[in-house]
Amino acid sequence: MSNETEDAGVRHLMLRSLDRIVEEKAENAAQAADGKPGFPVDLWSALEEAGMTALGEENEGDLGLGNAMALVERAAYHTLPVPLAETILARRLLAKAGIEIPDGALSMAPPSAIRDGKATGVPWASSVTSVVTTTAPDTLALIDAREAASSGFNMAGEPRETIDLGRARIVASAKLADAAKIVEAEGALVRAVQMSGAMSRVLEHGLTWANDRIQFGRPIARFQAIQHLMAELAAEAAAGSAAALMAVEAVAERSDRLAIAIAKARTGEAAGRVCAIAHEVFGAMGFTQEHTLHYATRRLWSWRNEFGSEVQWQAEIGRAIAAGGADSLWATLTAHG
Repeated sequence: MSNETEDAGVRHLMLRSLDRIVEEKAENAAQAADGKPGFPVDLWSALEEAGMTALGEENEGDLGLGNAMALVERAAYHTLPVPLAETILARRLLAKAGIEIPDGALSMAPPSAIRDGKATGVPWASSVTSVVTTTAPDTLALIDAREAASSGFNMAGEPRETIDLGRARIVASAKLADAAKIVEAEGALVRAVQMSGAMSRVLEHGLTWANDRIQFGRPIARFQAIQHLMAELAAEAAAGSAAALMAVEAVAERSDRLAIAIAKARTGEAAGRVCAIAHEVFGAMGFTQEHTLHYATRRLWSWRNEFGSEVQWQAEIGRAIAAGGADSLWATLTAHG
């Protein structure tokens, strides 16, 4: 069996295991955790027992970046209310810096969110074992923020807390060249992958609704206007997913900030359009608490602005292209196409 075939088999089994955990442990988990304090211990324990929370280290027996991101994408598809993506990213960055990786859930404090001694919008800060952040542009740090975090939530009801860095305890730190840029870029990659998964869920919801909803004696999927909207939704979701996959493949081989910038910008743009179309197709039902569509769309609205919005990453793409000059434009575009 080739390595590629074996890798695909491992990924298939891993994703099937996650699907089973969702069926057994996570039914209505997003609803139960929406905007409410507390950590989903049972769900996290099931993921830990399956070995899914220990991914991230480079060259230390993990399943590789591609498989780790496939897991992140599927978890986002299921709208799991756990810091799985943050833990995988944190472990990857700690391994890069040579810092010992602690057990348990981890989180990330993006450098761009640090102002006046406080880090804002930190996922699950008071619930996780430690938070990875930067104390200088070239220094990665592991901090214990459980006693220094104040409660808060993003639009999707996910914990997004503020850390008083003056009260947080530094557990370990190490020099890492361009640490702040790496944290921001790899965080953007993870959010792009998550948006890809959530957009797949929105597309599935839309297709099911369009075929089930009867209006004027027939499913609304038979109306040409709805068909056009669903075709556009599918195209945007596919474009965003392709950009995210391209970036994962590029980063697995080398450091590629431009590929990440393209992925975060394109998935963010796609997410806005996908959410708008989905709620247009669903009408009033899409805005109710009773339907699960909003668990995906509210995450998309939130994630598109974390680790840099599409506007910020589009500006970086423009600067990178301009710096390369006209003669290298085609080579740059085809290298990331």
